[in-house]
Amino acid sequence: MDGADESNSSVVRHEDWHSKSIDQVMSILRTTEEGLAESEALKRAGEYGPNKLDEVEPPHWLWKLLDQFRDPMVYLLLAAAAIAFVFDPHDKTTPIFIVIALSLNGVFGFMQEAKAERAMDSLKEMLVGSSIVMREGKDIRVTTEELVPGDVVFLEEGMNIPADVRLIEVNNFSVNESTLTGESSSVTKKTEALDVDLMLADRKNMAHMGTVVSTGRGIGIVVQTAMTTELGRLASDLAEVETPKTPLEIKLESLGRFLGYVAVFAALLLVSLNLAEAYFKGLRGDLLWAIVSEQFLLAVAIFVAIVPEGLPIILVITLSIGMRNMARHRAIIRRMRAVETLGSTTVICSDKTGTLTTGEMTVRGLYYDGSSYEVTGRGFNPNQGGLKLSRGKLKESELAELKATSPFRWVIGSLLLAQNSNVRLVGKKWKGVGDPTDTACAVLGWKLDSSVDEYRKRNPRFREYPFDRKRKRMSAIHEFEGERRLFVKGALGNLLQVCDRTIVDGKVVPMTRDLSKRVQSINADYAGNSLRILGLATRVISESEDIENVESVESGLILLGVVGISDPPRSEVPEAISTCHDAGIRVIMITGDHKSTAESIGEEIGIFGPDDLSIHGTELRDMDDDQFMRFSKEINAVVHENAEFLGGSFSA
Repeated sequence: MDGADESNSSVVRHEDWHSKSIDQVMSILRTTEEGLAESEALKRAGEYGPNKLDEVEPPHWLWKLLDQFRDPMVYLLLAAAAIAFVFDPHDKTTPIFIVIALSLNGVFGFMQEAKAERAMDSLKEMLVGSSIVMREGKDIRVTTEELVPGDVVFLEEGMNIPADVRLIEVNNFSVNESTLTGESSSVTKKTEALDVDLMLADRKNMAHMGTVVSTGRGIGIVVQTAMTTELGRLASDLAEVETPKTPLEIKLESLGRFLGYVAVFAALLLVSLNLAEAYFKGLRGDLLWAIVSEQFLLAVAIFVAIVPEGLPIILVITLSIGMRNMARHRAIIRRMRAVETLGSTTVICSDKTGTLTTGEMTVRGLYYDGSSYEVTGRGFNPNQGGLKLSRGKLKESELAELKATSPFRWVIGSLLLAQNSNVRLVGKKWKGVGDPTDTACAVLGWKLDSSVDEYRKRNPRFREYPFDRKRKRMSAIHEFEGERRLFVKGALGNLLQVCDRTIVDGKVVPMTRDLSKRVQSINADYAGNSLRILGLATRVISESEDIENVESVESGLILLGVVGISDPPRSEVPEAISTCHDAGIRVIMITGDHKSTAESIGEEIGIFGPDDLSIHGTELRDMDDDQFMRFSKEINAVVHENAEFLGGSFSA
């Protein structure tokens, strides 16, 4: 039994599950595609414990109450009350008033924080999830806490990943890993074993606790649970960081010490002078003792006069009002004095997509065969809008003429097939499913032809090459009009490097320097209008080709066109940024867009001015401390390519 325990203990410490084949993972975890036996699952539950992150045990309520009195000014007032009680037993008014005021102050603060704690506990109870797992060949639903290493778990769209999972089957499966990597774009997953030395974001056969399924379905084997997951390790590191004192606490401590020194010095000085005077006048015995008592009461009066006894009460009332106001805006403050910390904010760094903008990507422009088309309609509704030239919207007959040409049908194919996203009508509102940029392309493809599902059914997929940061594109081979055709969508700059042909007057022609410059000019125009740019490309795949080599497959492409995609700013953002500026708070935009796109959006929402700088992450990384301090006050936009790099830059 001890040996078994030791074996299982070593299992959960593996950090290279992504490099193991599916058979190796099953062998290590002693499981099968049919899942664990119920008895084995119960046994492992006893060995590994519940699948939940450790929580710091909250202090006893009495310590929380006493914590309300942990303030230098409170100490001074309590000392004054004690002195008054001892040296003037006949007059209890002053000490009783001080004690009652401080007690009410402490109890009120304690009740406010307890209320916030109860609200947080209620939210945690609401978030308890469940998962469908395979055990003994049967699908059963268990709570997330009951998952153990070796469980075979089913993952579907919109689901929070309940543990660290090694994927064994995927179907158009992508995951939003922003909670771990900071990158808002969804990551398409696969099942093949990968190299050992890969960063977390590149382990594409893994799904980690705390991330969310964007599209598709998947099946995986639970390999890490609770605190041994990547999220658990992050939580463990954060738990070791001591909570710093708030600026208010630091200021109050400093003020309390200063007032304490002044009060003690003034009291000692006056008491000493009066006692010395009485002594030199020859007073002794009971008369001297009466004067001593009188002088201590004078010291109390000095303490009370110098220390603002109403300040703690005023602070608690003011901060509690702040807590209530934050609660109305759906923000729960657990520590009352943290409210003031928000008021000390001088810089806010905000992600662009989905925070400053709506997150509803919309194609606004299409460049094809020498013509620039405006795409009308906003949001994800595919039944609104269409293509428009400067002279007006295209007629049905004109659109039909375009669709009669093979190159334009290839454009539609690239929009609908070189991705895995979709749109759905939920109630009365159209919502995107999957990566927002891909969803925008899907909406345009639907406007030009038919629904995503119908189009993909007509043109079945043969092979997919998921997006990665090196290639900066995604491609797929489909059966299309009687041939196997590769459709590609990705970053225009990288795509141009593998394109040797393009479309002119509806025909495929060699890519010349002039044609390439024209495309780059369109790229600059789109970027200057706050648009994110994607290139579309295609080519036929012969049956004799080696389709395992992605570099070979994605070469000799035909550049079909360029799409410009916008993410409209939230309507309330310009006013919010203006309010921040009025309060002396700088707002810095963090985005993965092109620099000119970032600057254009920044100008639109009021972040970016004529004297401000946008800077690429690589430039930030290469700056020394002196350069950073010199330019930091002018930087209002930071452009990055991946979240890991950005995190490293700001933590340095």
